[in-house]
Amino acid sequence: MTSLAMRWASVASLLCVAGCGFVADEVLDGPYRLVAIDVREDMSLCRSMGAEGDCSGDGLPKPTVFQAGANSQYVVLARHPWRGNGAPDRSVTEFYYIVRQADERNIRKRVPVMGPFTELEYQQEKNRLQLPEFSKVFRDLK
Repeated sequence: MTSLAMRWASVASLLCVAGCGFVADEVLDGPYRLVAIDVREDMSLCRSMGAEGDCSGDGLPKPTVFQAGANSQYVVLARHPWRGNGAPDRSVTEFYYIVRQADERNIRKRVPVMGPFTELEYQQEKNRLQLPEFSKVFRDLK
């Protein structure tokens, strides 16, 4: 690559990085965080991978998460799945829970995600397992 091409590539990369940013990044509990990049509708659950702030959503429900909670045994969340047009379908709500494990910071190990559940199915699971309440609610995404 020529010197001029390298400079343009560097400028383009810098502009992309400067234009891309976190809209939200909140700790839920332990390694679990709620993160939205660029727009709030991107709100997802992820696990911290280390001190650098990197986060992995591998195997976790994707956007748009609008409610989440946690206790020592479970992480719970509600989300609106995305339509084909790249926007959340707010007419559909899916519920999930994650069974927490002692080594949940081990990013190489997938976490057991249960769901999606309808609201009725989730309420039955909540009663059966005594799932935690939603402690984080993003009303603008609901």
